[in-house]
Amino acid sequence: MRLNKNPDVLLMGHPLLFQEQPQVVVGEIASDDFQHNLEVLKQKQVSTQGVGLAAPQIGWSARVLSVGISEINRSRYPQAPDIPFEFWINPQITHFSKTTCWTWEACLSVPGMRAWIERPNSITVAGYNEFGERQERSLTGFTARVMQHELDHLNGKLFPMRVEDKSLIIPNQSIEHQEQWAENWPTANAHKTPRGQMSTDR
Repeated sequence: MRLNKNPDVLLMGHPLLFQEQPQVVVGEIASDDFQHNLEVLKQKQVSTQGVGLAAPQIGWSARVLSVGISEINRSRYPQAPDIPFEFWINPQITHFSKTTCWTWEACLSVPGMRAWIERPNSITVAGYNEFGERQERSLTGFTARVMQHELDHLNGKLFPMRVEDKSLIIPNQSIEHQEQWAENWPTANAHKTPRGQMSTDR
């Protein structure tokens, strides 16, 4: 398929967001349509201030994602570190650390909501880049978090499905006034951890 140049971001409830996405045939990566779709994916990520975006979020049924943070798209996570912009095609996590960490997650497909979520602190991910070349990275901290969040999209999962305690879900606007929260709400570490930073404890 060939995406239009400015697709809408699909919202939670759309059936495509709950489906496991199909593997890309590596030989198709170099095609004009595929390269066009990659560029649309990245531009949509940047224009919506996303730190990552997965293909199904813009109606493209494929195991493809884009990640990256710089000054042009940092507003939703002002304390996040820089992450080089990269495409990942057919990504898979080959190793998870036993240690975990917590941070505030949000999603363009789940507007108005944010949650305090635990995931492995470090991962190793392997897949292909936009040239059809094999790539592998060991990621830690917020970079590992972004990758895990986007990979969930390729497996039909959204971040609210990762939350076991509803007290850890807040209105997205609340994060703008974190300094006004009740003491230790919703947890002591969630209270003091800004967007884009990690906590070793709940």
